[in-house]
Amino acid sequence: MPQANWIILLHLLLLWGSVITGLASQWRIPLPFAVSIPLGAAIWLLGFLYNLNALRRHRFNPEGHRTAFQKRVYRRIAARTLMNLGVTVISRSWLTLIASALLVPLYANAARRRQQYLDYLRTGMMSDAFPHRVSRR
Repeated sequence: MPQANWIILLHLLLLWGSVITGLASQWRIPLPFAVSIPLGAAIWLLGFLYNLNALRRHRFNPEGHRTAFQKRVYRRIAARTLMNLGVTVISRSWLTLIASALLVPLYANAARRRQQYLDYLRTGMMSDAFPHRVSRR
């Protein structure tokens, strides 16, 4: 699905743009560096490992039904959000915290569009075009 590249670009621009803007405007969360850097790195690493675990779980146990897909999507969204919160704590920027919260619905929208695309590939029609004709497993 090559149209999904927009979410990667938007994610990078929004998150790192908010880090740079937050640091330049000095609108910071009142945390000392001695606390923010190790805590942020630990939160980011926790999200990264959770993402790897979700990918590994899907690779070794690919379940085809919709409920399993939704659980996997929610795990990946939670992992990305944890990684964004780790960047927020490291940069100590309120603007990055707001950007991290704004990215969650963006991830959910991209996951819903991916599911619609996969439904289209599987059935030959969009999932919401004729809801009574699409089989829901």
